[in-house]
Amino acid sequence: MNNDEFLTTLHAALSQQVQVESLEGTFNVVLGQGPMARRANLDPAPLFEVLGDDPDSQRRQITGYADGVYHALLEPKRSPGPEMSFVEAASGLLPTIAAPEFALGVESVAQETPWISPFAEGLNHYYLMHLNRGIRVLSAEQAQRWGVTADRITAAARSLLFHRTRDVPRKPFGDSSHVHRLHKGDGHDAARCQVIADVFYTEISSSFRFALPDADHLLFVYGDSPEELEALRQAIDEVYQESKAPLTKSIYHFDGSKPRPVT
Repeated sequence: MNNDEFLTTLHAALSQQVQVESLEGTFNVVLGQGPMARRANLDPAPLFEVLGDDPDSQRRQITGYADGVYHALLEPKRSPGPEMSFVEAASGLLPTIAAPEFALGVESVAQETPWISPFAEGLNHYYLMHLNRGIRVLSAEQAQRWGVTADRITAAARSLLFHRTRDVPRKPFGDSSHVHRLHKGDGHDAARCQVIADVFYTEISSSFRFALPDADHLLFVYGDSPEELEALRQAIDEVYQESKAPLTKSIYHFDGSKPRPVT
């Protein structure tokens, strides 16, 4: 992908979530209207420098960056978020899963590096502070300033995610008789794989398989038969191709409490 193709593709990805204006190799982006609108000028050069050669990877990198831009713009002007303590933030702290380029998108708007914890296969957990109005992506600097352990931050986010997952309905995915979906549409559905074994502990066995084609989809089958896995792969492909910010086509299982890709 040459630079012109890259800029065109990135412009299209950004336009799905924010207003975009091209300006001499950079982008002016706007979210919202009036005096409270959030604005930023983006230099996409750091993203272009890390762009891979595979078209599928390029799409995930570019859309992941655009998703990071969008989430950074969700933090309102005069946000109280940067000054909040861990105790103040913990009641609204939730994880989301995104590509590494999500961090570049956040940095391009907020000039802050997000705090992360690895998920699997290069994907990361990022942590969103839900404010009275808007969302703030937790920065590495703020997490360090809190002076608490990483385990305490992730445990707080996981606890809130557990409580916000117990009432989320499980529904068949499309017309499939095998594939199910756990969906609330709040940007944390993929991250719900962290707590699904706790919420539905009586129903999940060693044959349980799940997938995270994007942040708003947690797809799963209860068994690992060839028929069930093929149905899951078809569902993954459908979501992945239509997603604004695809994550992965991998299928996972639990090794203890850890997600591992099925080989």
